[in-house]
Amino acid sequence: CLTLRGIEEESGYLAANLYARSVFGEDALVNLSVEKAPDGSLAGYIRIRSKTQGIALSLGDKITLKQSQKQLSK
Repeated sequence: CLTLRGIEEESGYLAANLYARSVFGEDALVNLSVEKAPDGSLAGYIRIRSKTQGIALSLGDKITLKQSQKQLSK
């Protein structure tokens, strides 16, 4: 996590790099950055990188599904 420790509440910003390996040995790197707006809403970017397109598309589909489920539950 790139966010400085101890000032998470003050900064309102989070950046992280996440790594995953599938059961088939495919590697994926997810870059995540999120900013908390003064009204409490969250906005940010998710970037998925992989040597193969399949795992990137699969991760993207799962993230999109989770985001749409959260919006429907509001």
